[in-house]
Amino acid sequence: MTSRAAQARGLETRQRVVQVAMAEFALHGVDGARVNRIAAQAKASKERIYAWFGDKDALFDEVMQVGLEELSRVVPITTDLVDYTVRLHDTFAARPDLQRIAVWAWLHEHGQAGPLPERRLKAYRHKIEVVRQAQAAGLADPAWQPHHLLATLISVATSWLMAPVDLHQVAANEDSPVVDPRTEVRRAAERLVCPGP
Repeated sequence: MTSRAAQARGLETRQRVVQVAMAEFALHGVDGARVNRIAAQAKASKERIYAWFGDKDALFDEVMQVGLEELSRVVPITTDLVDYTVRLHDTFAARPDLQRIAVWAWLHEHGQAGPLPERRLKAYRHKIEVVRQAQAAGLADPAWQPHHLLATLISVATSWLMAPVDLHQVAANEDSPVVDPRTEVRRAAERLVCPGP
């Protein structure tokens, strides 16, 4: 096998490890994920995985980066923050694995002392800058701190998807007309984003 062919196979295996790890982390979280399961399903050795990524937290960080890049590609933020919120909702509804990875990250990393890698923070810095642009253009209420508005819109996008199963069941059994969650997400985002009187 040529060196170029070996490199290509190594790259394919590494990409397969990341994809299998994404499914593993989405299902079990960081603490419950097992590198030996990832290795077996990806047909890669544990030693190779550790050589590539260092440890399980570093592998999770790679999975988070892949997820963030995919979200940025599929749901690019624009100054139409209401539309962005609805598209984010649609993406998480269609790809619950991406939402679960994000939630596990929030749970696992919240309150940890160490700084996150710069490449993880870059995407959020860009999003905050777009929120500022929307505010400067009169498209979003300038009374909000940009990072708080972004956080609130993310919460709105995921609100019904993350709502307790009990609430879903109660809502399904009520006599009131069924309202599409997407419509409610749009209405909530509009009320948050639109500048006040």
